[in-house]
Amino acid sequence: MLNQASSSASSTKDHTTPSVVETISVVTTADDRYAMPFAAMVCSALYHLSSTYKLHMFVLGDGMTEKNKRKILESVNSERCIIEWVSPPNESLQDLKLTDHFVTAVYYRLLISDLLPQTIDKVIYLDSDLVVNEDLGRLWSVEVENYYLLAVPDIGTPNIAAGLLNYKDLGISGDQPYFNAGVLLVNFKKWREDNIGLKIIEYVRQHSNYIRWADQDGLNAVLAGYCGALDPRWNQTPGIYRYASWEASPFSEEVYSNVLNNPYIVHFASGFKPWNSYRHRSQSLFYHYLDKTAWKGWRYPIWKAIWRRIAKFLPN
Repeated sequence: MLNQASSSASSTKDHTTPSVVETISVVTTADDRYAMPFAAMVCSALYHLSSTYKLHMFVLGDGMTEKNKRKILESVNSERCIIEWVSPPNESLQDLKLTDHFVTAVYYRLLISDLLPQTIDKVIYLDSDLVVNEDLGRLWSVEVENYYLLAVPDIGTPNIAAGLLNYKDLGISGDQPYFNAGVLLVNFKKWREDNIGLKIIEYVRQHSNYIRWADQDGLNAVLAGYCGALDPRWNQTPGIYRYASWEASPFSEEVYSNVLNNPYIVHFASGFKPWNSYRHRSQSLFYHYLDKTAWKGWRYPIWKAIWRRIAKFLPN
């Protein structure tokens, strides 16, 4: 099921490689629509990665063309990053709630117990619609302790009461944090031993009427009280811009300033992304990393922006 591939060189922040290098296991999901953003994400991570680490990237998904796979492999340094393409069995995800925004692929990470080598005890999960601005080695070195995972509370959803429609029926305290699942540090050994993925799949299947955010709702429901918090800088989502100032936010002045001005990861967690719009607040940041890939020089065409604006006024 795993198809290992190698890749060719690209520039990174650190160019020297010590004799002993620790491997960071990273899981993500990506299909053909996300080939280009995924390449930018990987190159951003490699650019900041300390020479004491290398990445082993497991890409869960199907439907990506061989052409795009080659372009991704051309974009990264094979000595610092191994990429494995993993095709999950869709039949195990039948009958799960899907929407125009959430397709079957959003549930792939729940299958990691069956898809990743059993020798791995810890993994970082990253959505493919983000860029990394800090050394992932710092995240990797965070102690998971006895939690199933560490995550950042969702900036736009202050607590479980706002995130889960049926939290009272589940007996979960509404004031617990509701976390965003785009960046996770997973205690894979504990996750695997307790078969957490299957439990979340069953939860989503049995509570489909209450699901709004796909597997993220399932993760929060099943793991409520068993997750630790990461520094919010590891997952800056657009929700931070809803607050005019730190006083209007749920954060202290220091935390608000750090998340806003010094994020470790910028997560484009909405339908409005740098590669599908002409103007985006993080467009220059995204292009900075995209230009380190085989898609160097690509820019969102202005004619698309014009056409999308005109199309709003056309009859259906």
